[in-house]
Amino acid sequence: MLAIFLLSTILCSGQTIKVKAEQGDGIFSLLRKQGLNPGKYYVDFIQLNEALIKNGSELSLGVEYQIPDAPDSYRKTALEVSESPRQEEAIFNAELASINSKSTKLNNAVVYLVPGMNGVRGTIGLKAVRNEILKGIAKELMVHGAKIYLVSELDSVSNVSLEKKTMSSKDAFADQNHMEHFVGTINTNYLKNSGKYQRVLVLNLNPSAFKSKYYKVSLFHHERSEAGERFAHTLQEIFDRNSLKISKKNSIKTFESSENLYLVKNVVPPITMIDIIGTDNPKDTNRIFIDSRDDLLSRIITNGVLSDYANLSIEE
Repeated sequence: MLAIFLLSTILCSGQTIKVKAEQGDGIFSLLRKQGLNPGKYYVDFIQLNEALIKNGSELSLGVEYQIPDAPDSYRKTALEVSESPRQEEAIFNAELASINSKSTKLNNAVVYLVPGMNGVRGTIGLKAVRNEILKGIAKELMVHGAKIYLVSELDSVSNVSLEKKTMSSKDAFADQNHMEHFVGTINTNYLKNSGKYQRVLVLNLNPSAFKSKYYKVSLFHHERSEAGERFAHTLQEIFDRNSLKISKKNSIKTFESSENLYLVKNVVPPITMIDIIGTDNPKDTNRIFIDSRDDLLSRIITNGVLSDYANLSIEE
């Protein structure tokens, strides 16, 4: 009775979309290509399209089928936000058919992924690496049920502030327009997701990382944010578990730059920054190796979010 009621609600509210079956499509592949979990929506699909399905499960090439316009579709749970909070696009489209759900452990979690600006603008190679890492993190978090907002940098912002000086990690957000964009975007969506576990995660790649084989990792948090500090320490523990030791003496720091403090003081969710610089010094105890073909960093960060969320749930 409950399934019938839910199906009736979907049909009456118009919460379905039409999708044309392509060569080789079955019910599972059709649902996957729309970012839906086939195991969850298989029965709904059958009930919506019973008259158009042959032999219980066969689809016809070129025929339009109705599928639920579900809020947990990967087209809706992993969004890239650019210029304005109202301009949101799915991060993953063509590859949705190959993405499978892993768990629902982060169903009540919202994570904002933010690119640090330190020296990246104008550096095409480094920017591409950073964006690939961010998308890898988004995918790993998404398949565990989290909602992801990848807040992209402003295309229209001036390069002047980055050209005038070589910025340190403390100046990752030295451009005022960027900070206002990040703050406005994050806080607008924070209100939409009120009551959920929400975290801001910044990935800052320094120019020295582009030509290096090894990297040093530091973690930043706001000194007055217990949640941000706890998340930083949780990430450190996850790095340690993966035999990627981070020096406890120097790896966890607080934001000190006045430019960065504008951002960390004005975004509502707790904010933590992962800062990565290149190093070829074998004596660096907290250096790690990141292969662009590997998803190690994405998995470490995902495990950090999973652990932080689980610990918070236990405490509550």
